[in-house]
Amino acid sequence: MQSYHVQDQFLLYANIVVGSSFNIELEVRPRTKTAVLLSVGVLEYLTLQFSNGTVKFTVDNGAGQETVVHVPSTTNALCDGHWHHIKLYKTKNLMTLTVDGRSSLNIMKKGRKTDTNTKDPLYLGGVPKGIKTRSLETTDGFLGCVRVLNMEKKPRKRKNIDLSQVSLFGDITKNSCPVN
Repeated sequence: MQSYHVQDQFLLYANIVVGSSFNIELEVRPRTKTAVLLSVGVLEYLTLQFSNGTVKFTVDNGAGQETVVHVPSTTNALCDGHWHHIKLYKTKNLMTLTVDGRSSLNIMKKGRKTDTNTKDPLYLGGVPKGIKTRSLETTDGFLGCVRVLNMEKKPRKRKNIDLSQVSLFGDITKNSCPVN
């Protein structure tokens, strides 16, 4: 399993289509409480961010954004030096965010459209300067370690990430995660 040490920079997966169904599983070891973890799309989009210790999963299918929030027991719960498992699942109008086995869900109410029309890069660990997505409360890059376990259109069809499709930008170290 590939792991990345990310420090205010990002990985880029080219031309991701979210559509009506999308899921991703990550393991993270964050060292900051506020940061962009994942972002794809501009007008219609899917984002994952940390905001003062909470985890926010946001989707906009073109009729306004919908958000699912995970609030840990303390604001420092995810910055404890341990790996944390995060799973995002979007199918049609259902959004599910699972953090360390605790799930929160949202049934999207705005509009009848269920597709999230993207054919944009998926940024992991931050977004480049000049890229703005309406749902992002911060442009701070992720500081810590990330392992991508699975990313697939169909949630039951597990597939490892093809690392030849990943572009790295900035201070990113492959296959290591420093303790400090």
